[in-house]
Amino acid sequence: MKVTFLDFHCDTQWEIYRNGKVALQLVATGEDPDTHPGEPIATATVNTEHRIDLDEVIVKDYSENEGMVQALVAAGVVQPEFTVVYVGDYGAQCARCRLTDEARKEAFGLTALAREGQALA
Repeated sequence: MKVTFLDFHCDTQWEIYRNGKVALQLVATGEDPDTHPGEPIATATVNTEHRIDLDEVIVKDYSENEGMVQALVAAGVVQPEFTVVYVGDYGAQCARCRLTDEARKEAFGLTALAREGQALA
């Protein structure tokens, strides 16, 4: 999927954290000056202790990732409704987001997640 974040044209790169939760990175498409295809631009998700559904992610939307939720919603990666969650020792504000149908198909296909309906710890 294509995402524009901080004026960079990005592709989504799906992976799995060691505990089985879905991870999302944004990598350069190579369309922008001074970028190369596949170059890391941002890690959109964080791996937390929060219990989430298989088709949910916790999006880091602070510091260098400010505006990430808006970019992912605009690109059709996550649904516009989300829940604010606090993570880490300092209670950083993140967003618990549900993937769209299109993102779910891409993420599950690329990460071979086959446990539909199972909550992740």
